Amino acid sequence: MNAKRDQLESHAAITASGIHRLFIRFTVLRRIFYLPRKYVIGTVLAFFLGGSVITQTACATDWNITELMHALAQVKSSHASFVETKYIGFLDKPIQSSGNMRFVAPDTLEMHTVKPSDQMMLVQGNILTMGKYIIQLDDHPELLAFVDSIRGVLTGNMGLLETHFMLSLKGNRNSWTLILIPKQNEFAKQIKHITIGGMGHMVRSIEIVKENHDWSLISIRDSSTP
Repeated sequence: MNAKRDQLESHAAITASGIHRLFIRFTVLRRIFYLPRKYVIGTVLAFFLGGSVITQTACATDWNITELMHALAQVKSSHASFVETKYIGFLDKPIQSSGNMRFVAPDTLEMHTVKPSDQMMLVQGNILTMGKYIIQLDDHPELLAFVDSIRGVLTGNMGLLETHFMLSLKGNRNSWTLILIPKQNEFAKQIKHITIGGMGHMVRSIEIVKENHDWSLISIRDSSTP
């Protein structure tokens, strides 16, 4: 498993071109449109939650979280393709999905999964739409915390991030790693940490580690920032 993780991390660093921070990674389960509503929230979290490997690098004295947030805030919209690989303990093989993602400041996030099945997820403000389901994020603090982790990075909003997470930055302007450790009890029961890697104002990868040690990596490719 460690060998696979090292190989995947190395591949992501080479192939993941930087989008301004996108963000939301998720593998939508094929049966999502057939689940009763009471299972939808759990399913949404299921395809959001994954894992990661933290890259250790020395911090440059002229590069800090404030500088990073300022750089990220300069990008008002972005779109890219993504590939996500998720490792789940009870499965023999990783699950891989791919598609396109889009962000428009201040709070619109869209993820269109093309493979293995066609699925769409859209977040506008505090409303999440997935197929026929419309979810008020304010009613689900654990899901809102995750979405805010993405929006906080994409908009360079340190205050929003610090509402839910303890922040730690490693690396330098050309290669940085931002680590988010949940403060919220319910969210922390599921997520160990979220790690976002990038360069300058561009995000190249999103990694998530669950408390049960399942993990996933999203590699961002072919990005543009119109």
